[in-house]
This record gives sequence, C-alpha cells and structure tokens, in this order.
Amino acid sequence: MQKLNTHAIYQLALTIHPLTELDGTETNNPQRVLWMMVRARTQISRHIKDDGVFSPSLKRAAGALLRQCIDCGLPEDGPPIATKDFVLYPYLVNALGQKAREFETVLANELPGLSIYSVSQHGIYATDDLITHADYHLPFKLRAIVPERAKKDIAEAGRCLAFELPTAAAFHMWRALETVMNQLHKALTAKSFEDAGVTRNWAEYIKALKTAGADEKITVFLDHIRDEYRNPISHPSETLEPDDAFNLFGTAISAIAQATKAIIAAAPIEYPDEVFDAIPPAVAELPAGTTTKGADLPAVAMMVKKAKSATAAIPKPAS
Repeated sequence: MQKLNTHAIYQLALTIHPLTELDGTETNNPQRVLWMMVRARTQISRHIKDDGVFSPSLKRAAGALLRQCIDCGLPEDGPPIATKDFVLYPYLVNALGQKAREFETVLANELPGLSIYSVSQHGIYATDDLITHADYHLPFKLRAIVPERAKKDIAEAGRCLAFELPTAAAFHMWRALETVMNQLHKALTAKSFEDAGVTRNWAEYIKALKTAGADEKITVFLDHIRDEYRNPISHPSETLEPDDAFNLFGTAISAIAQATKAIIAAAPIEYPDEVFDAIPPAVAELPAGTTTKGADLPAVAMMVKKAKSATAAIPKPAS
C-alpha cells in the first residue's frame, strides 16, 4: 500500500494539457516546445514506474507520448540539447499534439476508476498517524519496552481503525495485549506462558499472572476486558461498530501501558559504565556504574534520563 499524492496528478495534467494544443505553427517557436517536452518527460517518468498507480493502458499511452517526444529530438534522459540547435518539423509537432490528446483521453477515462478514497479522521487520531504508526500512541519510554510483535499488532489495529474495519482492529489489539501479558509473566517468573505450561486461554493467563504476583489493578482490568469485550467479539456472530472499536483501541492501549509499567518495575537491571560512552551527556543523566550489554541503547537512555541517583533501576528492553 502506498499513499497517492493527488497533487502530483494535478501537476501532470498541467504539464500535459499545453501539448494537446500544439499544431504545425509551433515550428516558429521550437524552444517553447522543447521545454514543454522536458517538463512532460519529468512528470510522466514519475508515474510510469513499476510501483506507480497508472494502469497498463495509461502507461502505454504515456510511453507513446514519450516516444513521440524522442522522435521530436528530446533525449531519453539527461539535459535537452542546446535550444539553438533544436529544429522542429510541422508533421512532428502535429503528431506530438495528437499523442498528448490521446494520453489525456485515456487519463480522463482512467482516473475515475483509481482506488482513491477519503478516510475520515477518527476522534483525535490523525488519519496518517493511524495508518503509518499507531503504536506511537504509546509513550516512547514504554514503546521501547513493548515487544515488536505487539507494536506490529497495534500498528495493524490503527490501519483497521482508519479504514473502518472495527472487528479486525479489536482482534489485533487483543493480540497485542496478549503479547504484553506474556511479557509481564516473563518479567515476574522468568518464564513465558508456554514455558510455564499455562493453557492458551485468557482466563488461565490472568490466573497465572495473579499467581505470579501481578498487581491486582492490572489483573482486575484484564479480567474486565476479557469478560466484557474480548470474549463476546470472539464469537463469529458478533461484529463491532466503528465507534466501539475506537473506544476499545484506547482501552487496550491503556491496559498495555499499565502492564508495561509493571514490566519495568518487575525487571530492573544494573548495567556497568562503558557502554554509556556512546550516549551524549545531553541525552541522559547517567548513573555511575551502569551499562547496557546488548540492550536497546536509546530505550535505556530515556529511562536513565529520569534517574536521579546511581541506584536508579534501568529496565531491560524486551526482545
């Protein structure tokens, strides 16, 4: 998926349309035609790449127009020839105008069929942010600890919210939350749910977290999510409305943040000094006697920034 720059199509149209009005009389002003072709070559080249949005028929029409420009004396690439040496013949100018009109006709027929949609903003979330990096909704110091798998699911949930796929958005958010629950269990017991033999069931996961000593506020919140939101929509007959998914996104983010803070509190690690030499003093207040030993340096730096003494605990980033 790529974002379409609609203004680029507008610029293309502005560049091509003057060519459609050419006729044999333009041989009296070859310099003007030359620079019109240069601009057209630049614009068309941007759109006929393999990953462009032009259809095969539109690419063929664009290619025919480019070939006609070359027949008129425009080089395939690089700077144009010196304008003083450029000569045009009436039949070439007529052919150029014809190819430009054909391209414009195909463009007019193809543009309405392009898959271009306007996506409404959801609440305070900017559409671009939802589509490209919904995981940024988490604060940086927490985001650095959250497992990559969970961040990927949050990003997918954001795209689903943006494109109004509410049930899919909830599915990805519950997956992300489940990944963080597993990480919390590892922080408390040094074992994942699988390693500890916990049955793949949210009720069992929450029970295991309680047994491991997780904060009651977290387990009660998770149990509420499981009972009121996660289990009901797991049934094939249930679907979510976009507004409901929007609210659940915030609920899941809150639970993930809460669990991640517990991970930070449960797994402090002391690191010796030398690795912090790579961090500029302005980035963090570095406690003496600590280092990262393979940990995520930016994440550690952000945590150390908050440290006020050499005994401050620094969380180990999740793998």
